[in-house]
Amino acid sequence: MTEHCPEDGAFIGDAGCTHPNHEHSALVNGIVADGKAKKLRTISEADCDAALKEGFYVDGPNGKRIGFGKSLLKHFNEDHVKKDAIGRKQRLLYAVNAVMFPAKSEDNHRSIEGRTAYFKDFDGFGIQAITSKERDTIDYVFTYIPKRNKRGGEK
Repeated sequence: MTEHCPEDGAFIGDAGCTHPNHEHSALVNGIVADGKAKKLRTISEADCDAALKEGFYVDGPNGKRIGFGKSLLKHFNEDHVKKDAIGRKQRLLYAVNAVMFPAKSEDNHRSIEGRTAYFKDFDGFGIQAITSKERDTIDYVFTYIPKRNKRGGEK
């Protein structure tokens, strides 16, 4: 059975309501707005946890809605050592920016149909955010990875 939002009737997925104008908390509104900014910053683990528990979607390339939600939080908490999980969570704004404004993307990432990888370099590191198809025009981020660059920073 498909769940629909009582506020606007849109589909409720892993990252909450998919409607572009869904009302979110001030924290999530700030994360989405700051993720669009050119000057990004790290955030606290607690803020990332709260935002992913609430869930949110952003507009990605080619009209896709891309969600950040509970399964991403579960992945970080269960599949990564604490130090790695905290480092990834602190870079949530960078992952949001990478999926909204990727330098490049790769459909069917690693030959897996429906999986897309978004890549973007930042000052001293890069982000690779990987999504999987949830519905026809909705993907959800199931992981993102800060990568080290050749100059010694993370890429």
